Amino acid sequence: MSLTLARESGQHAETLAGITGGDGEPWHRTESGGFLRNVVYGFNDGLTANLGLVAGVIGASVAPHVVLITGVAGMFADALSMGSSGYLAAKSEQEVYAHEIAMEREEIRLMPEVEQEELALLYEAKGIELQRARQMAAEVMRDPARALAEKVREELKIGEAYATPLREGWIMALATAVGAFIPVAPFLVLRGPTAIWTAFVIAMLSHFAVGAARSLLTGRGIIRSRVDMFVVGLGVAGVGYVVGDLIARWL
Repeated sequence: MSLTLARESGQHAETLAGITGGDGEPWHRTESGGFLRNVVYGFNDGLTANLGLVAGVIGASVAPHVVLITGVAGMFADALSMGSSGYLAAKSEQEVYAHEIAMEREEIRLMPEVEQEELALLYEAKGIELQRARQMAAEVMRDPARALAEKVREELKIGEAYATPLREGWIMALATAVGAFIPVAPFLVLRGPTAIWTAFVIAMLSHFAVGAARSLLTGRGIIRSRVDMFVVGLGVAGVGYVVGDLIARWL
């Protein structure tokens, strides 16, 4: 397996000639996320999913305490689901990175000349003169540990890990729970149509806020992002209400 990988990697020197904007070796996948992304999408998932759930039981014309119980249960279920997903995703990412680094270490051991040429091309792509880039690559490759660290940073684009799977899971779960609590909160202090309309208004305003936060991640205009989120929230609430009403009629 290692020798097969070595032969395949021998072709990298050619492809790395166009390293600017490239992805390096094809089997390396090093996409990463961030704290803000987890908060925004966890909050959005909790808000949208629980809004649809609460709208559904409201559409079924159930007793107020059933709406509250359903909303709270949905909040915990969604938070646990998203939290475990965040944990497993971060854990899988760590495992992928560890595998990528292990493969890179094996490549350095099996074919140091090819890896040195790749490193020189990486330096050259940064604007370093060809001869100087080759000298730098040769110097780095004299120390396998340093060479591995340099390849991990320059080629795989794997930086220092600032989050653990457990932290990622807690962040996602907490953000989801906060978002999911919004459509439920009015039913703790209000009753009847007042609670329903208050929950709807607060949820829609929250969707506007999520749209603004998403614009920071996507680069889209803040107005367009807000409108998109508002339409999504309105659609989810409408569908949930209609489905709940239809089911109640059929039962």
